[in-house]
Amino acid sequence: MLFSNPEGTQTEQHVILVQGTATTEDTDLDHGWEKYLSYWRKKEPYIDAYLAEREKFGWFWKRVVVQVEPKKITAWKNGDTSRPPEVFGA
Repeated sequence: MLFSNPEGTQTEQHVILVQGTATTEDTDLDHGWEKYLSYWRKKEPYIDAYLAEREKFGWFWKRVVVQVEPKKITAWKNGDTSRPPEVFGA
């Protein structure tokens, strides 16, 4: 997973690449993601406006939750990918 867009965060504009083993949680596409809603709100507070009209956008709310167990993290401070990154893990 690549995190390169700092919008909605309170941190500096770092670029982070997380590599690892991914698993999916797809037994409940309609509601399985709801346990992560508080995190989503922190990143994108406007999501509540969409929730209010959820029935109009049924396709938008079908979600597969992907969880990654990190094995290697590569980070570019201040988003400067022209410089060598810091590498953590394998």
